[in-house]
Amino acid sequence: MNRALLVGINEYPDPENNLSGCVNDVQDMAQFLVEKCGFKKADIRLLVDKRATTTGIRERLGWLLNGLRSGDRVVFHFSGHGAQMPTRNASGEVDRLDEVICPWDFDWTDPHVIRDKEFARLFAEVPEGVSFVWVSDSCHSGNLTRALRKPNDPKEKNFFVPADIAWRIQTALEKGIQPAGLGKDTLKNVALIPGCKDNQTSADAFFGGRPNGALTYFLLQELNKQDGLKNPLKTGVANVAKALKAARFTQIPVPEGSSRLIAKAFLG
Repeated sequence: MNRALLVGINEYPDPENNLSGCVNDVQDMAQFLVEKCGFKKADIRLLVDKRATTTGIRERLGWLLNGLRSGDRVVFHFSGHGAQMPTRNASGEVDRLDEVICPWDFDWTDPHVIRDKEFARLFAEVPEGVSFVWVSDSCHSGNLTRALRKPNDPKEKNFFVPADIAWRIQTALEKGIQPAGLGKDTLKNVALIPGCKDNQTSADAFFGGRPNGALTYFLLQELNKQDGLKNPLKTGVANVAKALKAARFTQIPVPEGSSRLIAKAFLG
């Protein structure tokens, strides 16, 4: 069985937070999965812009993960804003930074965010033998940005951070609190391809006048090569990192999770 959930968010409620290439990212991935990986259109669900709410993403994650068995091939691709969200303990002290993705209705409150620990819980149930690839073309960096870069005019587009949240983040950093992340043993049967390291931004860029996330663009460029679907995922992502560097992007993707899947080709 093949299944893919592809989420791309260009337009957030506040136009100041809008991106450009995320919807193209998931449309391009969908086309690649159909044309090169044997997926049928019925195997793929796209969720974009205002339909990609916290509830909408959770519901479709339920569909994606339901009834998986050894031999299934699964893709979860998120392209949009990522952030670090501070939490307070029962005493009111800032005690943790969580890495999060930002659904369309993200507003720095618990009802409208999906935290790393939720993904950890969900993906821990993926059974052995499933080829599950998670592409996260987003930021989980300290300054909470996904950079927007145009040819000869580099810019950053920041997700607006309210003053009280910014104060909490600064408090956490001064206390030496760092995001715990997913943990080494969480993604036992999932391979994660992140857009960047935790302290970096992922770029929203223009290629030939068309916007894309830089990770998604170069990942699909790599996978479309003659041996792109034969090379180990580790090799492919390393090649993507080299291509990003050659194009003067500073982000460095490093695969995480299942060593079994990282050693195999994309979707095995």
